[in-house]
Amino acid sequence: MIDGWLNLNKPKGFSSAYCLNIIKSKFKKIKIGHAGTLDPLAEGVLPIALGEATKTISLIHLQFKSYLFEIQWGSETDTLDLEGKVINQNEIYPTKKEVQSILKKFIGWQMQMPPKFSAVKINGKRSYELARNNLEFDMEKRKVFIKNIKLLKHSNNKSLFYIKCGTGTYIRSLARDIAKSFDGFAHVTQLVRTRYGNFSIKNSNSLEKLIEKESTDNFLKYVLDIQSALIHIPSIKLKDERINLIKNGMKVSLVNEFGKVSLENIYTEALNKPLALGYLKSGFFYPRRVFN
Repeated sequence: MIDGWLNLNKPKGFSSAYCLNIIKSKFKKIKIGHAGTLDPLAEGVLPIALGEATKTISLIHLQFKSYLFEIQWGSETDTLDLEGKVINQNEIYPTKKEVQSILKKFIGWQMQMPPKFSAVKINGKRSYELARNNLEFDMEKRKVFIKNIKLLKHSNNKSLFYIKCGTGTYIRSLARDIAKSFDGFAHVTQLVRTRYGNFSIKNSNSLEKLIEKESTDNFLKYVLDIQSALIHIPSIKLKDERINLIKNGMKVSLVNEFGKVSLENIYTEALNKPLALGYLKSGFFYPRRVFN
């Protein structure tokens, strides 16, 4: 069994699902999942969960993501990136100063309309499936959080940005909305995820290095422990009889350690390995997911 995380640098031109299936083909007996889907034209950090680490995927989504993205002014595509066909265009090209002045409008909580070509479900169907079949449907705005956004480079028809944002934020939608501020149009021409929580592109591994050139034995040196993805979650190490109670899915008292507090997410450890994910209610730990 292999339990832990891989920090994959997803290559451009491949879907997240394709990369996941490539890894699955080598390790067929291990449960595998990923956090934070990247579009085929996007590249960068794609955390891959192996074995028991798949139980922590939902908690990874609580962390911030960072991207570098380039937009081209003057035209909008139906996919809001290079894959689609141009549906709107004009000759509105804002200056560097104008772009910098408008960015503060997009910092903080926002109501954002996802792209029609996205994985959002509409009555059980992915919206991109409906869009590809030219079916009419309505999208609902979603609440997203943008912690920071900066303009790094600017020319007459292109701009390069850095952004740090919360889960659910669509960079393609952001590019569209920034352009709308000037009554103009834009689409994403490049998108690189540079960080996802504790996973950084500087420490990522290429798909080729992980799969094509490494034997199964050598593969283990790239696997990070489960706790490496949980640095944002409070934890406690246990050494007493409460370990067996938690293994059986029972609640235990942590009042002596935490007082009568409540926490939405916390995990327990035993013998330097994660024991269970759960929550605190008035000082009692309730396990949600117990690790094998």
